[in-house]
Amino acid sequence: MKMKKIVYSLFVAASLMVSCSSSDDSDNTSTDEFSNSPVSGVVYSEDFTIGGGTARSIELNGVDSFYIFLNENAVDCDSDVEESIWITVPAAVGTYNREDGEMTLQFRDVNGDGFEGTLDGKIEITEITETMVKGKVMAAGFDEEENSINGTFSVQYCPL
Repeated sequence: MKMKKIVYSLFVAASLMVSCSSSDDSDNTSTDEFSNSPVSGVVYSEDFTIGGGTARSIELNGVDSFYIFLNENAVDCDSDVEESIWITVPAAVGTYNREDGEMTLQFRDVNGDGFEGTLDGKIEITEITETMVKGKVMAAGFDEEENSINGTFSVQYCPL
């Protein structure tokens, strides 16, 4: 058990060093601002531009939340596709940060079995209606060149 704790601690330390060094080595072209363009970036080193998505209601730890799926293709509530990006966030207008534990985001490799989270994701839910959820999202994986997105989205709301 002690060995598992040591290995886990080393993994977390290495992850933090990788995420810190990649931002320190950049020429500050990345921004802490949401893009006003549709969500785009890279997911598992493949170019990604949002084509559609869905939002479904769930309850997480007693909080009404959304499970938001973003995809390169147009999707609706009846679609059976594997989404590239999964987000959980409270079901309320507002800005939520991964660092504060308010949201989660997973990048998924639709061509393989891989998935990766983000340490510094941020999402803003700007509008919720009976038929759609609008917002902005910005996140990067452990390696920004492999997984990173930024932009706006409007997805179909799929009630239970």
